Amino acid sequence: MDFIAAIFELTGVWMIGNKNRAGFLLALMCNIAWIIVAIKTSLWGLLITMAAFIFINIRNYRKWGKDGH
Repeated sequence: MDFIAAIFELTGVWMIGNKNRAGFLLALMCNIAWIIVAIKTSLWGLLITMAAFIFINIRNYRKWGKDGH
């Protein structure tokens, strides 16, 4: 699962850098994959961090829409 999360994360960041809003969806999928990894491995700090990243990704997606992209 960690390889899947890493692939989603790298692809999502690449897409966002290319001004493709679908990158935010991949970033969200990445966060969910990392949450699964965190729960399975009892990495509670990672779980909290990924929950925060979900909110940040949603915020950034909304703010990007207001900028006319």
